Amino acid sequence: MLILGARGHAVEILQCLPQLAAANELVFFDDVTPDLEPLLFGQFPVLRSMEQVVALFQRDPAFVLGLGGGRLRSQLAQKFSALGGNLTSVIAASAHVGAYDVTLGSGLNIMHNALVSNATRLGEGTLVNAGAAVHHNVLVGQYCEISPGARILGGCQLHDFVLVGANATVLPRLTIGEGARIGAGAVVIQDVPAGATVVGVPGRIVRQATAIE
Repeated sequence: MLILGARGHAVEILQCLPQLAAANELVFFDDVTPDLEPLLFGQFPVLRSMEQVVALFQRDPAFVLGLGGGRLRSQLAQKFSALGGNLTSVIAASAHVGAYDVTLGSGLNIMHNALVSNATRLGEGTLVNAGAAVHHNVLVGQYCEISPGARILGGCQLHDFVLVGANATVLPRLTIGEGARIGAGAVVIQDVPAGATVVGVPGRIVRQATAIE
């Protein structure tokens, strides 16, 4: 299995795949970070070229998104799928995912101690980070990022490419528009329009999207 990225979030993904790690069945990819060692932690190969990726996909097409940032994750998912890869989800063993009426898209990262409750939907490529909680009847779009400790309370809807910062809370039955950003620790008490940025307690909009965005 190929993990896109070889630093930051990719290193945390490694913690979610202990069996594959023990069997030396994990490979990383990073073509932007200079001076990387050829073996991550002295064990896992780091590929640097697309030719290497294509050769790997002929043996094992599974790949995982190991980077944050919804739009970057989306671009990489499309790029590596076009090379013959199979976008694959990672769900940590300690994550709590509901057993009833849960719809999970492909390419998810559901990290350690995250909660995804019953009657929820997570769109393709979404990241639910460590200790985050997605409560009942929440709909999450594609390539959203829910940061560590964030809480999305019941009945909310997050459109595509939403970022919810660490330890932020979105109160029940709110709608967060596409590409909106919720600052760390914010408490969102009203709907947020597409492209807006919200910070503070209670949350206030400090930036609106422009027509160009």
